Amino acid sequence: MTASLGGLDALVFTAGIGENSAQARADICRRLRFLGVDLDAASNESARPDAEVARAGSAVRIVVLRAREDVVAARAARTLLL
Repeated sequence: MTASLGGLDALVFTAGIGENSAQARADICRRLRFLGVDLDAASNESARPDAEVARAGSAVRIVVLRAREDVVAARAARTLLL
């Protein structure tokens, strides 16, 4: 899929493991280095949601993003009720 898109603009980690496992993020990014993914190890280890963890100059943005499932559920409920 990445080849058909012409590469990656960003890699986003979210939800349980994506937000909370520096090891999982490191393992995944290591396997995607050939796509220009360059993780900053120190930023990754200390990352909390809504942070960038790519090394300066990385061809791909790497973001740890809070999932916010509660907001999505609330919007869906509001749509059903209106």
